[in-house]
Amino acid sequence: MTPGVEALIAKYGWIWVGLTFGLAAKYALLIKRGVKIKAWLVIADILLLPMVALIAFWIVKQAGVDGEGAALLTAAATVGADRVVKLYTDRFLRQVDAALMETVAQHKAAIREEVQTELSGARVVNDIAKGKRPIADE
Repeated sequence: MTPGVEALIAKYGWIWVGLTFGLAAKYALLIKRGVKIKAWLVIADILLLPMVALIAFWIVKQAGVDGEGAALLTAAATVGADRVVKLYTDRFLRQVDAALMETVAQHKAAIREEVQTELSGARVVNDIAKGKRPIADE
């Protein structure tokens, strides 16, 4: 085995063990609850697995654990993947909403300023036309 492969196994091996056992435990819990396992459910979980792996790797790195602890945290993240992905999705959407509301508020302020400038300009033109104001400030 090459040193690069050994390094990959040493760094990510426990993550893969945790993903495998976590996925198996998730399906075991679903079967225990009486949920029929369908192909689309398996496909959805396989598509979510890379994101779960990234989240699990981040959790393991933040916790500073190695070995079996990393596998255990990863398995827990995999079992609760739906909740974890929903949590991060909701957090992301809240940040997008906040940024969007800030942008909307800035645009509204710019529009109000533009409208006020237009109204002021119209008043000046009307005042000049009615003779209430001179053409130039003298």
